Amino acid sequence: MIDKIILNNKEFVPTEALLPSLIHYLEKTGGSHYSVTMVAHLFNTGSKILFFTAYPMARENFLEQVGMDENKIAYVSTEDELKLNQDKQCIILDSGNQELLNFAINNLTDINERVILIKNIEKFENEIILKVLAFNKVILSGHIDECGLRSEISQKTYNSVVLFNALDSISVGEIPSLDKYTAYFWTKDLQGITKIEK
Repeated sequence: MIDKIILNNKEFVPTEALLPSLIHYLEKTGGSHYSVTMVAHLFNTGSKILFFTAYPMARENFLEQVGMDENKIAYVSTEDELKLNQDKQCIILDSGNQELLNFAINNLTDINERVILIKNIEKFENEIILKVLAFNKVILSGHIDECGLRSEISQKTYNSVVLFNALDSISVGEIPSLDKYTAYFWTKDLQGITKIEK
């Protein structure tokens, strides 16, 4: 069962119109779970997904929410597995394998159609971050202040920004004080407080 995203005390279902999206959080503030839940909703409404994180817990969280449907979802850890499963709606790459992510970006024929989740972005090499910054259907998620390329990340134009903690390099107006596991949600037309409800 996919967790609910609440925005301004109402249920909110994310769409690809929110992309590109930036989700900034420190450890244990709820941003990780929020990022995965957002992708789970996009998957549930038919989006093609390329799922990449530094750690396997996010993959487990995603599969708990959407269920493991082998007709739609493939977990791949090699280039050959990727080639065999490139028609799947959701491709989950081996956690932390930046070479495999690079291969996927260069070789998936539908890469521009896929929502690309890059979670724990602060853990990845600058070269791979620069590559994913070129895409529009991307969710960049993690501790942005710890990224070597934080200025390049901040210069990208985002359709939505979700801040579990203040981020000096992104200007979205004044952020209200936040309770634990809540974030400030910003788009050009809609702002407010967001959280996950199980």
